[in-house]
Amino acid sequence: MNTLSISDIFSNFSFYQENYLSILQNPEHYYTEIEQAYFEVWSFGEKKLFLGDLLQLWFSEKWLINAKCQLLTDSNTKNTKTAIQREHDLYLFQWVGSTFSGANHAKVWSISEQKVIHIALDRVFKYYCFFESIERPKFSQLSFKHFRQAV
Repeated sequence: MNTLSISDIFSNFSFYQENYLSILQNPEHYYTEIEQAYFEVWSFGEKKLFLGDLLQLWFSEKWLINAKCQLLTDSNTKNTKTAIQREHDLYLFQWVGSTFSGANHAKVWSISEQKVIHIALDRVFKYYCFFESIERPKFSQLSFKHFRQAV
């Protein structure tokens, strides 16, 4: 199985839009690994995100950051925050935080800047709930296919 980077996905974004449904239906494609795509939330642990997960969440606009958020910048080792708000530009693919403390940070792909940027999120529980609500193909189908090939 190949591993993709976030920049790989966005450099071929139209391909993923056109083939979205077939990717969701094929466990081998759905469970393509994505570098640095995960979330870790205190009290829920860490979850790895796969291509199918991200496509569902992005195309349903559940993991697009359209609300006001804080851009995290690091200038001369001094962390600064700048408020930003963009529509249909910030695609969430990694976040770490706590459902209680509010100290949450994330990595998003910016369509307008064509790069990964770091932001602070006020609330992450809704993103966790959106993730839990998606349908995934049975992983056992994928394992069985690889098992049959090995035999």
